[in-house]
Amino acid sequence: MEFTIESALSSNGLLGHLSYILLIVSMLSRKMFWLRVGVIGSALAGIAYSLFILNDPVAVFWETLLLVVNLFQLVRLILAERAVSLSEEEADMVRTAFAGLSELEARGLIDQGFWIQREAGIELIREGTAVDNLYYLTTGKAEVRSRDKIVGYCKAGQLIGEGTILSSDKATGTVTLSQDSRLWCIPAPLLRNYLKKNPAVRNIVDQRIGDALKSKLRASNVALSKAGGLQA
Repeated sequence: MEFTIESALSSNGLLGHLSYILLIVSMLSRKMFWLRVGVIGSALAGIAYSLFILNDPVAVFWETLLLVVNLFQLVRLILAERAVSLSEEEADMVRTAFAGLSELEARGLIDQGFWIQREAGIELIREGTAVDNLYYLTTGKAEVRSRDKIVGYCKAGQLIGEGTILSSDKATGTVTLSQDSRLWCIPAPLLRNYLKKNPAVRNIVDQRIGDALKSKLRASNVALSKAGGLQA
């Protein structure tokens, strides 16, 4: 096909455009499933364009290879996700703290950490020090103090330590369990390393941490107001 503006904008040319449009859109997806689906759609459009419009066997071969590889990877992904199972406790954690993760992504993240039981009075985080672990409180309660004043509480279904866990900044408050509690815990180095290797998971975790911080900030402002504010 000779290249002209008319040919590029013709109905035949639009089929070729569709192949690249689908490819570009698929690259914007944060989910591997939809990325694979987009590439498969792009390959199908490319095969049709190369076969019926360009009559180019070389392009047909490579588009077909691209299709086969992504179909294979998509099937692997679907089978892997079907093989994953989460306990009721794990599913609750994903739903409340990490909404947006697929079961496969959630399984990978959860397996980096471990579950612990801690008694009331145990200090999880100390103000002015680096946060060593990210916690998810599945049962129990904790209080947050800053300059010896209670500025908030952490209840079941919330993250603890998310404010500075990824930045390595020092904690702005001390978190102490006020009830016997069960928690999921992941050390900061493991979490940072895992998220670095899994950018799709990192994007979602960043969003959920942001949501958690906004919610706690609102609650903290209310508590500070009732306490008369922080005194120097």
